[in-house]
Amino acid sequence: MGRATGSAGLCGVSVMVDGDLQQAFAGGYESLAVWSDLLDRINVFPVADGDTGTNLRISLAPLLDLEAGRQLTVARLGCSAIGNSGNIAAAFFREFVRAEGPENLAVQAETGWDRAWQAVADPRSGTMLSIFEVLAAALEPG
Repeated sequence: MGRATGSAGLCGVSVMVDGDLQQAFAGGYESLAVWSDLLDRINVFPVADGDTGTNLRISLAPLLDLEAGRQLTVARLGCSAIGNSGNIAAAFFREFVRAEGPENLAVQAETGWDRAWQAVADPRSGTMLSIFEVLAAALEPG
């Protein structure tokens, strides 16, 4: 199991970011970055704009540095989000990274899905929004 690192949360409350979670976010981001050019070429729904992978790569880069602290990562995700895909993904992860442990991952995923749905003017099912919805449901206890 990975090490846990502390960071100052809101109002000085200490929160823990588990090393395994940090590695998962970093590994996921690195895989996304490697395939971002392909995503640019193959994404055609809901808009074939040719920049989905690039926008995700730029927008989610703060996930590489969770050791900087959860609140700083949340702020950086908000500042780095570009394009529809980047804003949707950043809105989800701004909430998801707030999870302080496995016991509230489901709540944070649900909140992230809701925020992601609100991140664009014309959200569509059949996009990453549907994946976030399935993730939130899968994390529900029971």
